[in-house]
Amino acid sequence: MCKIFLKLTGVFLLSLIGLITVAKTLQHSPVSVHESLIYVSTLSGTFHAVSKSTGKIVWSLDEEPVLKVPTAVGRLSFLPDPKDGSLYALSDGREGIKKLPFTIPQLVTASPCKSNEGMLYTGHKKDTWIAIDVTTGAKMQTLSSDGTQKMCPSSAEKVIYIGRTEYTINMFDSKTGSKRWNATFMDYSSHVGEVKEYELRHFTASSTGTAVTLDNKSGDVLWYTDFRSPVVAMYTMDHDGLQKVPFTSFAPETLDHLTGQLSSEHWRNKFLLHGKQQVFFPTLYVGEYEHGFFATNSLVDETTVTVAPKNQGPLLLEGPGISNVPQDQGTDHKEPGTHRDAITAHTVRRPEIMILGYHEVPDKAMSRFSPAFQIEDRSREEIVIPPNSSEEGGHSNATVSAADNSMVMKYLSSDVKFTITVALSLITIVAVVYYFPKRTEQSIKIMLQKQIEEQRERDKQQQSAQTSLQGRPSSSELYEAVPDGHYQVGKIFYNPKCVLGHGCEGTIVYRGRFDNRDVAVKRLLPECFTFADREVELLRESDQHSNVIRYFCTEADSQFRYIALELCLATVQDLITGKTQYTYKMDAIDILFQAMSGISYLHSLDIVHRDIKPHNVLLSQPDSKGQIRVMISDFGLCKKLAAGRISFSRRSGAAGTEGWIAPEMLDEEQRTTCAVDIFSVGCVFYYVLTKGKHPFGDSLRRQANILSGDHSLDGLPMTEGYLRRNLIEKMICYDPSERPTAKTVLQHPFFWSRERQLMFFQDVSDRIEKEAAESEVVQHLERGGLEVVKFDWRRHITMELQNDLRKFRTYKGQNVRDLLRAMRNKKHHYRELPEEVKNSLGAVPDQFVCYFTSRFPKLLTHTYYAMMCCKQERVFHQYYNMEES
Repeated sequence: MCKIFLKLTGVFLLSLIGLITVAKTLQHSPVSVHESLIYVSTLSGTFHAVSKSTGKIVWSLDEEPVLKVPTAVGRLSFLPDPKDGSLYALSDGREGIKKLPFTIPQLVTASPCKSNEGMLYTGHKKDTWIAIDVTTGAKMQTLSSDGTQKMCPSSAEKVIYIGRTEYTINMFDSKTGSKRWNATFMDYSSHVGEVKEYELRHFTASSTGTAVTLDNKSGDVLWYTDFRSPVVAMYTMDHDGLQKVPFTSFAPETLDHLTGQLSSEHWRNKFLLHGKQQVFFPTLYVGEYEHGFFATNSLVDETTVTVAPKNQGPLLLEGPGISNVPQDQGTDHKEPGTHRDAITAHTVRRPEIMILGYHEVPDKAMSRFSPAFQIEDRSREEIVIPPNSSEEGGHSNATVSAADNSMVMKYLSSDVKFTITVALSLITIVAVVYYFPKRTEQSIKIMLQKQIEEQRERDKQQQSAQTSLQGRPSSSELYEAVPDGHYQVGKIFYNPKCVLGHGCEGTIVYRGRFDNRDVAVKRLLPECFTFADREVELLRESDQHSNVIRYFCTEADSQFRYIALELCLATVQDLITGKTQYTYKMDAIDILFQAMSGISYLHSLDIVHRDIKPHNVLLSQPDSKGQIRVMISDFGLCKKLAAGRISFSRRSGAAGTEGWIAPEMLDEEQRTTCAVDIFSVGCVFYYVLTKGKHPFGDSLRRQANILSGDHSLDGLPMTEGYLRRNLIEKMICYDPSERPTAKTVLQHPFFWSRERQLMFFQDVSDRIEKEAAESEVVQHLERGGLEVVKFDWRRHITMELQNDLRKFRTYKGQNVRDLLRAMRNKKHHYRELPEEVKNSLGAVPDQFVCYFTSRFPKLLTHTYYAMMCCKQERVFHQYYNMEES
């Protein structure tokens, strides 16, 4: 007892030290907060913030369960996967369990729709933003279509915004009109895809909350944590939001055994250094918790016995007949808040009982929809790792899921690229029979038959993708015409190995060919088809401008839609962060002017982009003269204003990327206008001019600062800092009505050359030369002028110019008008000036203008806004946007 007490005390102290360390990190290093945490979502709905280094739970946020399904098992029902919303159909016939070729989110996207079995589907989704204090985990605020709800005072400095989507689907019998089944699935938004380079490896138990984490390089077990409910997702926080982290699910007994092996240095030396590998097999775990049944993929070892073969016998049994199941065929012991043990199920008497446990991976059902498009299958595909020779001549074989392979096989086996062929399957079977006699002959036959069927299906899909509708060449002729490594869809060729980038909702951009030119091929999933259609429609309308990305063609196959776009060199984000191999240097002002020109053109067509950020501003390939164009891209979230309207409603929810979204986009009571783009591009202006900084701070507090209007422009360079600050402050103004239009931004002195600035000063001086001091235009110019001229501009110029000015007339040092008059006179008589005065002023126009604007940095912007009262006069038309009142 004494030893146990000391051990518990030590664990408590270590936990306390870990929490104190994390708290100090959160307090003193906000930039590295997300680098020290991972976020874990569990089946019960709890969202945990966990220390990467220790596995200690820093805080937990209790939300609605990930899944809610009917608890009673009917004649025909479904089992959803809490990880991605996949669906498995089960029946009381001999067909057993089948995997459906769609997920709950895909059904919601496609609804209302009808399946070929006569089932009618209706669905809806609800999006919510949750503001969380990253230090304590306290929920500060929720933003949804139901309105804004504040939980706590929003004065916390460290607030993160997490997007959550709730999908609800209902199924009705078309013959009787009765509801057959319904489910609710919740998922957190992770638009930036799965993390690629990650220093940790996570293994979880499929039926409990156990999670084991390893160091990616050394293979050491870092920590072991029980989350009290099965883990359904893991995330890190990227600057653009949550980013999924890969993890692998095992049966609890398999995970315990594996953890013990990984903890042994002897095992690692024996099995890793000498090429010997562990063997795992994919199964479908069927479990139950308080909100219903669920099914999810799980790896098991040879000692795990599956409950029921996929094609032998029913999944649902009548009454207490379950008691015939041997006691050793259960899976896990009952855990609080997780699932009910399959072994104890025989003691419960009810009309129908679900067999819980590990089932062989089911076949796919052949459900189809009409008249809507067919939803493609995004579930994990099984692959078989072929035998791998070691130094000792040994072989091993493992079957894992594709989603798990990237994580497990990198540690447990070599990275083997798999191509199934009948010959390879025979070799695999020989290896399995020779080294693992526990696998029965029947299992081997099933495996071989399955591999052959999968190969035929792949061949069929490849042939379908390479052949056209009618009149296209045969597959052999087409194969010769397709570039090496490319796939063809209609007139579009793309290389699946050459990925240019990733977008939200599984969108991938490949390098490809169209009409004998290099293009970027954007591949979209079915749930994005609505966005794709809208994007193509708007691209066709707007791509005539040189600063809007050019659209070429759209094609589709049975699974995806493909958009061929102009191939670009890099994004502005790549250029600023140095993540591009190209060293082409562009002037920052030129980049921003071209980007603003593209946005102005879109606004002239009543198109609001709604997702302006550095990643969506692209740089073209150099033309024949070496010139590069800046282009606006990614029209997936664009909105076309209705004829005669200047704003649109927020019924479709907030659009954009966190940290670049205008504050009114998150306010349900405000209608939004083109001003949302002006706000976002204002942030881009600051980002480019400061080489990567953001006016609303780091990614941790950025969106919260936007909502509170808290910004800082101190990072702007001192050179012409006031001119730049003036424009950006107006663009990111909290009140959208105070922001300038795109055309007004283009007319701002920020973009003027020195020559144009000098011409403006001359035109202003000529205009007010004969005006009386009491005139309206002079009053506008002199209002606030003392600050502009620094109380006496004559004291701030060089002695050479002071002496020269005294020769001809008297100037009033307190007047802006006299300062402009001095500039005009010296410009007109520049050739007649003494050499010492010329040397002091510098060459015309650049050095000459800088002489005055560097000494009086507010002169240009002050004069520009003061003279707006005269913008209707012809001479000033070229300096102002005449369409703006």
